[in-house]
Amino acid sequence: MKEIIQSLKDLVENPDNLEHIPGVIARLEEHQKTQTDQETAYQERIHSLQQVNKGLLAQVPIPGNEPPEPAEPESTLEDAQNYLIETLGGNK
Repeated sequence: MKEIIQSLKDLVENPDNLEHIPGVIARLEEHQKTQTDQETAYQERIHSLQQVNKGLLAQVPIPGNEPPEPAEPESTLEDAQNYLIETLGGNK
């Protein structure tokens, strides 16, 4: 970048000398490509980190948002009779 700045300063001092222009353009294009590649890499890394973060957050339990417990089957009159017979010891 310092080379580009110096080349532009030289151009301002001597506007008739245009021999540095192609080199400046080439360096600027390379700089732009490098910046674009870096930005793309940063965006991909950010996306990857966001996906990891979403996965981790999905594992955090939220109070009041637990799955309902399975309902126990309702007791019948026969179940109650059998329980009393087994508990109290009696005949059918």
